[in-house]
Amino acid sequence: MELSVPVIPLTKGVGVLPLIRKIDIDRAQLLMEQSLKHAVQLKLTYLIFDLSGVPLVDTMAAQQIFHVIQSLQLIGVKTILTGIRPEIARTMVSLGTNKEEILVKASLEQALKHTQSIKQLI
Repeated sequence: MELSVPVIPLTKGVGVLPLIRKIDIDRAQLLMEQSLKHAVQLKLTYLIFDLSGVPLVDTMAAQQIFHVIQSLQLIGVKTILTGIRPEIARTMVSLGTNKEEILVKASLEQALKHTQSIKQLI
């Protein structure tokens, strides 16, 4: 089950979490535990959630994803969501949570460019 939440380091301080298949509530809970653990271990500044392999999330799982993002923010890790399908977008919008705090890019490439441009400013 832990292999279903792999955090892959890309560059110093940047990791990606490629998610594949449906995210149910059990997997979303594991996502919380593992992403926090790996973010600390890898000393991440950014964690990119790539949802391009996820066909659908229910409202409970989408809410859990927002909780993961908020938890990561509390430990100083910024998140970027990529690869959001229209069906997932509708579910996330229907929750009515504050999405202004969430950085979204269309692709993993755009997310990487964003992290690199921020590093150049520092």
